[in-house]
Amino acid sequence: MLLLATGGTLGGCASAGNYVAKPVAPAALPAYELQATLLSDPTHDADGYDVSLGFELRASDEFDYNAVVQEIVQEAVYIRTDGREFHETLSLVESFKLRRVGRDEDGRILYRLPSFQRDRHFERGYLSVGPMIKSIDVWRVVRYYPAYVDGADWTDLGFAHLPQTRNGALKTVIPGNFNESHQRSHRIQGRIVQDDRQSERWYHMRYHWYREPTGNRPQADFEFVNGARPGDESDWVSNTIKNNNRSANAGE
Repeated sequence: MLLLATGGTLGGCASAGNYVAKPVAPAALPAYELQATLLSDPTHDADGYDVSLGFELRASDEFDYNAVVQEIVQEAVYIRTDGREFHETLSLVESFKLRRVGRDEDGRILYRLPSFQRDRHFERGYLSVGPMIKSIDVWRVVRYYPAYVDGADWTDLGFAHLPQTRNGALKTVIPGNFNESHQRSHRIQGRIVQDDRQSERWYHMRYHWYREPTGNRPQADFEFVNGARPGDESDWVSNTIKNNNRSANAGE
């Protein structure tokens, strides 16, 4: 019942788009600010949702890392009319290359994703669930931070799936139809050589799908929050973030 559809050799330094990066310790990084930015207003309906993001990193000096890493943890809980529950879970480590674009109004060096690249989150297909499903709750929680990534199978615009975080705390466990076109053309490979995970940032989205008590018509509510985890995230999401990922499933 899965409904998802979406948004080498180690070296001492490497080209990161249009600047030279290297895997220094986090303490050696210049002062910086990293934020996820909405590229358009999020949209949703009774069939799904769509969110498009970019990233901006502003540093007091030349920045040493070549990518933004994201850790995505998601659970969807399906409630049947007879009260039974079905769960779908996934975890994904992915990365986006950074590109140096100049300086901001305060003189800080500005980095963004390459032109035409975006971080798109979307799911469709909830209207196709059968009449036995009364409601669905989806929590998607994302932790992100800058990193030096080597050996990834990058797209032309600088996006890649990675096998795991640098410390192995979270592993990529996704079904075949998640980012399906990317999985058909690119391997899950590469290594996070160094990162500033301790300076983690967060955003999350919550999709609540339900049938009206009268008329049985499907409805949905959606919330996107930049800068925080959800206060009501599911136990599986919370435990996976806290205690490391163990497994994911396509329905149980």
